[in-house]
Amino acid sequence: MISSAKLEVQLIIDGCKKVGVTHVVISPGSRNAPLSIAFDEDPHFRVFVVPDERVAAFYAHGMAQKLNKPVVITCTSGSAPLNYYPAIAEAFYQETPLIVISADRPLEWVDQGDGQTIRQERVFDQMVLKSAQLNEIHSDNQRWYFERNLSEALQAAIGSRKGPVHLNVPFSEPLYETTTDIHILKNWVELAETESALSKNSKAKLETLWNNSEKRLIIVGQHQKDSDLQEILEKLALDGSTAVLVEHTSNMYSPYFVSNLDRTLNIIPESELKNFHPDCIITIGGAIISKKIKVFLRQSKAPVIRFGVDFPFMDTYQNLRFTAPIPALKGLETILEFVQKNPHKSQFGFAWKKVDQFGSDDQKQICEAQPWSDLKAMEFVMDVIPDYCNLHISNSSLIRYALLFDPIRTVTYWCNRGTSGIDGSSSTAVGAAIVSPNEAHVLVTGDLSFFYDSNAWWSKYLPSNLRIVLVNNGGGDIFNIIPGPKSTNQWKKIFVAEQELDAKDIAATYGMDYFLAGSQSDLDQQLEAFFGESINGKPKLLEVNTMKEANSTILENYFKAFKKRV
Repeated sequence: MISSAKLEVQLIIDGCKKVGVTHVVISPGSRNAPLSIAFDEDPHFRVFVVPDERVAAFYAHGMAQKLNKPVVITCTSGSAPLNYYPAIAEAFYQETPLIVISADRPLEWVDQGDGQTIRQERVFDQMVLKSAQLNEIHSDNQRWYFERNLSEALQAAIGSRKGPVHLNVPFSEPLYETTTDIHILKNWVELAETESALSKNSKAKLETLWNNSEKRLIIVGQHQKDSDLQEILEKLALDGSTAVLVEHTSNMYSPYFVSNLDRTLNIIPESELKNFHPDCIITIGGAIISKKIKVFLRQSKAPVIRFGVDFPFMDTYQNLRFTAPIPALKGLETILEFVQKNPHKSQFGFAWKKVDQFGSDDQKQICEAQPWSDLKAMEFVMDVIPDYCNLHISNSSLIRYALLFDPIRTVTYWCNRGTSGIDGSSSTAVGAAIVSPNEAHVLVTGDLSFFYDSNAWWSKYLPSNLRIVLVNNGGGDIFNIIPGPKSTNQWKKIFVAEQELDAKDIAATYGMDYFLAGSQSDLDQQLEAFFGESINGKPKLLEVNTMKEANSTILENYFKAFKKRV
């Protein structure tokens, strides 16, 4: 086997193997040529070449999430690594283990007018768990220092809190020389795994806080599927005093959970809202999508307990009183001990579930009365999503529409809610689909998100197991829904950013079968062929046109219809 002649690259390759890397996404360039050669020549790695660095980073983000292990991205110097930043930020807030390796010019050429040379060292410091400047090795001491820094940075990506790390590696010319004399690490420092637990004193304080409450509420943010955690949550939900609130992106399902938060809050009569305020809140997981539930829980002024090694001081509900940087499962096991030792007779949890069930029972009839629109299209799409698929949903209005419909137990939900941006939704879905070819993947995306990330389809790796549903309402319809934009002169021109494009030519450019639906009957007729086997080995694109519909008004009528039935 051959590799780059540069010792620094050989050591980085060996380090990546030690932390479990098998997938590498390379954006081509000259300064990162030593890394590109070494990764590509080593049969241990699957290498993907993606020219657009922003797309490449989101591909890797989707891959790392799906594989649940680190993925490497590497690029040349200059502005190239800056294009990684959106995906790095998403990975930081979703705890995705990305290993970012940026090639650099030698330090002495920074700020000297040399091409593709900027201040790259520590450029991602605000959004990575660890940065390492890995300079060229010219002595045994420098090698020892290089390997020590490499050990620390790579293992930071896969610690108790996972996330992105950045290696910045200056290379002098020549860049393309190879060798068969390959070195491995001599000074690797193994980082031991540790287990965290509550002290006896902290456990007593937690028990007092929990037992002083009668109306308990556990809310689960974005999370990957976890059967053990789901089982504990279900046991807690069966205690009548505890309401367990989830969203689809929590990936926790039980008939005892409250899973449609906006719909449920909308149903509760205003005169009864305070009865649904908890007097103790437990939060686990990442971001919550529903703005309504965040406002509602802040108004309750209930003390908040947080479990999780990520962002232990995240105070979404503005009354954090106890935080434990331990796995959520361990924290909830402790709470279950308290419940079993001292059960409470409150029916608070059952009251929440009763309202949620009321909404579920009336959903079908209310939706049937709505005309063709984003809401109607999403009802239909959510009803035909294949079992056991990976459902990727873009941000803004579509993820909020999706949350109005009951979750599907067998489906895994994905959404870039770390930063909640519209960039990268398509690229993330492509990356996840590439590394799981035996699973079905469906991306439901809006028009602005789709066109913004259209370079996601500029790839020779487009997976045949991906189906794309594009709901094209002619702009950023979220600005027709939220209060404020309609009161301005810039409402449609700037905020909605109205557009009249369709995706037919994009589909043709990248060889994807294209389907178009402008009504419910159109949609119904297209589905069998759309979800059928891909003949040309590419994804399929179904564009659902709702441009001329009064989408925001229909959504308002949907919520009003529930209130009328209370």
